Amino acid sequence: MQNQQYQNILVGIDGSETSMRALDKAIDAAIRNQAKLYIAQVLKPQLSTVGRASIGFGVVETDIDDESRLKEQKQLLDDVVAQAKDKGVKDVTSIVKIGNPREELARNIQQAQKIDLIYIGATGANRVAQMFLGSNTTYILENSIADVMVVR
Repeated sequence: MQNQQYQNILVGIDGSETSMRALDKAIDAAIRNQAKLYIAQVLKPQLSTVGRASIGFGVVETDIDDESRLKEQKQLLDDVVAQAKDKGVKDVTSIVKIGNPREELARNIQQAQKIDLIYIGATGANRVAQMFLGSNTTYILENSIADVMVVR
């Protein structure tokens, strides 16, 4: 039996404890396989934009736009990339996008980067919430075009 060799590994992080464990395992796998590691964070779109928004009888000043959020997260991920490199990963790229995390991780990023393995943290939602809302992890498991490792 041949050992599976992965070339492009994706890990989706959201700051949760399980996603950080998934990151650790993805780093180990990238080192073992001498693979390129993609660290992705997908932010959900804001409901409002910079400026003034009318809500009910008042006006709300909104102070954070999507570009500011992207820039802030990119800076945070730069630190994560540096940590992965310090641990021995030679080729690391961060991806910060605004969109639907399920679709971006399960399809779009995987197709664009030719991902052959994805690491994702197990959901933190309870069983009842999963029944009504589903989970990103479940969606990725069912729709991914790459192998998926779920980290608990």
